[in-house]
Amino acid sequence: MLGRVAAALIAYLLCIFHFSDAMTSVAGLFGLSGFWALFIPSALIGLAVYRIVDLDNWGVWDAAAFLTIGSIAMLAMTGNPEATAYELIKGVVSFSVAAILGALALRGGGR
Repeated sequence: MLGRVAAALIAYLLCIFHFSDAMTSVAGLFGLSGFWALFIPSALIGLAVYRIVDLDNWGVWDAAAFLTIGSIAMLAMTGNPEATAYELIKGVVSFSVAAILGALALRGGGR
């Protein structure tokens, strides 16, 4: 528990102090400014890291946490919300198809 909190706090502080320009540019795409432009994306990344670090219980919420971190990183790199949404949908669909094909192969693998 303490390790999860420490990892989330480190990620949060890194976002605020080291990646502050990227955080404010991402928040600017959504119309946020001032304190909220730095706090909201940093808090989302901190919460996502807190969820991912729980290695014993992985599930759908961890996938959502990875999508949150990935979308913020892609928005910071491209600055284009439409291209980011397109790439995220493309990635989710491709991983879903891969998971379905893997489950089908696993189910028929004993024959």
